[in-house]
Amino acid sequence: MNTQVAITRCEAYEPELVYAALRFAVEAAAPLNVRGKTVLLKPNIVFDSPPEKAIVTHPVFLEAVIRLVRELGASRILVGDSPGLQKPHFTAKLSGLGDAAKRMGAEWVDFTREKIDIPCPDGKAAKQFTLTAAVKEADCIISLPKLKTHQLMYYTGAMKNLFGLIPSVAKSPMHVRYPSRETFAAMIVDLNTAVKPHYALMDAIIGMEGPGPGSGDPRHIGLILGSSNLLAMDVAASDIIGYPPLEIPVTREALNRGVWLNSLSEIQYTLLTPGELRIPDFKKIPLKKTGGQLSEFLLPKPFRKFRERLTPRPEIDPSICLRCGDCTRICGSKAMTLSGEGPAKQVRIDYNTCIRCYCCHEICPVKAIDIKKVPLRAALRHRN
Repeated sequence: MNTQVAITRCEAYEPELVYAALRFAVEAAAPLNVRGKTVLLKPNIVFDSPPEKAIVTHPVFLEAVIRLVRELGASRILVGDSPGLQKPHFTAKLSGLGDAAKRMGAEWVDFTREKIDIPCPDGKAAKQFTLTAAVKEADCIISLPKLKTHQLMYYTGAMKNLFGLIPSVAKSPMHVRYPSRETFAAMIVDLNTAVKPHYALMDAIIGMEGPGPGSGDPRHIGLILGSSNLLAMDVAASDIIGYPPLEIPVTREALNRGVWLNSLSEIQYTLLTPGELRIPDFKKIPLKKTGGQLSEFLLPKPFRKFRERLTPRPEIDPSICLRCGDCTRICGSKAMTLSGEGPAKQVRIDYNTCIRCYCCHEICPVKAIDIKKVPLRAALRHRN
């Protein structure tokens, strides 16, 4: 597998600048062979929001990619994503991505319209995935991630972006089925082995720092990345924002598989390198220190349970909360309920049931949910 990653500068969402940077990156990395093919472009849409919030892949970036793959000979271009709470006939209007696709002559795909089961016989965590049928229609899948932090997985990029191929609320049960960072990472890597994406082009012009992927703050980075090796791209991007790549669960799991890379030293940077671009003050999600599997096994069960209760948990600010119920609908463990009438209406969280997947934090449209440390006294009481 090609191990080249091209990183180039692009300071603003000016259409010609973005297009030129994308073409330069593709020419410097592995060839993007789309001639005569049906191409599926998968941007990142946690939830439909204005592009200036840096939650979604920018529509100017998408337009430039569509222009590029068309000029490279693609016969048909599909574009789509499925947010955690996809409404009927979703067209990504608020983000401008749906209109951008149509304006450029691409086809916007409703990922919930038709589904297909994709086997994953070599999967470590999952042996089958139910995905949008657009995966079957496409000859070539290109991931278009946004460089962002992620409350659960620390960093989200090219490989994690493909989780959106699972339609709408069907993603929530995956967090229940794979509740830890390690098991969830194994599932994401399985998904990539099943789907076999061909390329990734990353929007790192303005990324997100702090409590991403939906509630962080925009951060100007001024870069575009391109590679046919999604793991190599994720190594580069996480390194740029200051994460040791092997501390990222998906990266560590993928490297252990030996499918994309056998060693980080195999990555070839054909233009800029992460070392010369690193951002020392990038606001990251603190890494959680964990012991090895053996030490985890040897710890008494009551101690493990107590430590789980100390895991940072979602907390709702009632002065901001809209009582829209999105968080209760996305909650795969059914730990969140909306009850009461009028001024007394509020969302309650059963922390004994909550698995700390932070999907509610991702999906909240007004940032009413924070992830906070659990006071020792509360953990000792073991109360909600």
